[in-house]
Amino acid sequence: MKKILVPIDFSEVSEHATQFAIELAEKNDAEITLLNCLHFDYHAGYEFTSFTSAKSLLADFKGVMEEKMKKFVKLFQTRRRINTMVSEMHLVMGIKDMVTEQGYDLVVIGTNGTSGLEEALVGSNTEKIVRKIPCPVISVPSRCSVDGIKKILVPIDIREIKSSFLKQIGDLQRQFDAQIEFLWVKTPHNIENEIVVSAELSEFTESFNIKDYEFTVVKNVFPSDGILLHADETNADMIAMPTHARRGISHWLSGSLTEDTVNHIDIPVWSFKMDKNEKSLSLKSIKEAYGKPEYKKIEVLTTD
Repeated sequence: MKKILVPIDFSEVSEHATQFAIELAEKNDAEITLLNCLHFDYHAGYEFTSFTSAKSLLADFKGVMEEKMKKFVKLFQTRRRINTMVSEMHLVMGIKDMVTEQGYDLVVIGTNGTSGLEEALVGSNTEKIVRKIPCPVISVPSRCSVDGIKKILVPIDIREIKSSFLKQIGDLQRQFDAQIEFLWVKTPHNIENEIVVSAELSEFTESFNIKDYEFTVVKNVFPSDGILLHADETNADMIAMPTHARRGISHWLSGSLTEDTVNHIDIPVWSFKMDKNEKSLSLKSIKEAYGKPEYKKIEVLTTD
């Protein structure tokens, strides 16, 4: 990881995200850039006699934001250089443009801490960013320290384990020097043997240089409930989840977990968009289990 991008709006949550990104940059000797997108609408209560006057007002507004950015940077004590950028583009497109054209490896964004993990997972801006940005995104819901992240919970769907995701998890572990806990929430429709699956998963993790890890199986009717309850019970410091371009990560939240429990979990969430065209790693035990004639109906239920 060499380049970190932090979208900000000068709020308190932006301060939390920036401090987190600075600590991560210092830990990994990475470059950091703060991005402010104007979200400016030429027609929002203004009457212009020409396009030139609208363009002039936008330039003035951009200048104000650039001065505000300079003051914002002074809030942080670090010897590391903090680059700044004010973009006229809307938030998601501005981030995507920076990531794709300038090769950023990670986006760190603040989320509303009052909504806890629920906001980190299904907040509108975060959801759009995760679905559209081709690099990992860390949602930071409150003030937290990079050095305090010792255990990262990684929920997995054993039918959708992909090489790109495991590679990213290996990189994530090294960035934070943390232990990884792979979590499989086994629902009533899952017929695989967890011991066999665990052994096969171990072979894959070793090939991606994931060292300090454990594999946990919990049973629950809803994957979302199992994930959030386990994160709460084990005091996980971060959750790392794959997502899909079309569905985002809200599909994990189809369960009946109470709002109080969701809001109680206030930790960073790392997300990575998987390529829908990438083939999943093949687990022999899954093929053997679902290849039996008596499980054909179950296979229909469990196939995404």
